[in-house]
Amino acid sequence: MSPFRITTAFLFAFGVMLAASTPVRAEPVRRVVVDRIVAVVDREVITLVEVRRRAEPFLRTLASLDEAARTVAEVRMYRDLVDRIVEERLIARRARMASITVTASEIDTAIDSIAQTNKLSREALLAEARTTGLSEADYRDEIYRQILSFKCLRVYLAGKKKGFAELNDAQMQEASRAMIEESKRDVHIEVRL
Repeated sequence: MSPFRITTAFLFAFGVMLAASTPVRAEPVRRVVVDRIVAVVDREVITLVEVRRRAEPFLRTLASLDEAARTVAEVRMYRDLVDRIVEERLIARRARMASITVTASEIDTAIDSIAQTNKLSREALLAEARTTGLSEADYRDEIYRQILSFKCLRVYLAGKKKGFAELNDAQMQEASRAMIEESKRDVHIEVRL
């Protein structure tokens, strides 16, 4: 091997080692929280990104408030929304255990029924949902959750030997709360808000 090759290889290796060992002055690192866990239901997490995405339509309605009132309303809204998502996870868990499902056809039928009740076409109803910040997929997800909750409540009441049709709105809400409370009994729930 020629002395030139040894010297070149040596200098290259020396330069690499020197560069690797030279401290580099970097700007201080700013850490930004991209996502975090705000709640856990059983082993299922609820993330901040999910809560913020679900909050978008509500935030639009708060935009007209002054800053102090908006801040107070946002804190309450986020707490209520996390509670609601926790309840939805409990209902979804109950539905899985009881093999309760919701089909796309049921969602379509519900959307058509809502449109008809409001004397709107399906397209006009979905356009109205978009003005509130809900995409069609978000709106369908909301309808899915409502149908799933309704079906779970119907099964819950059947187990209690109560007829669904004979209950008024207040009794339905009370039965729904009782179902949620019963669902919480055997599940680990942690809220980190």
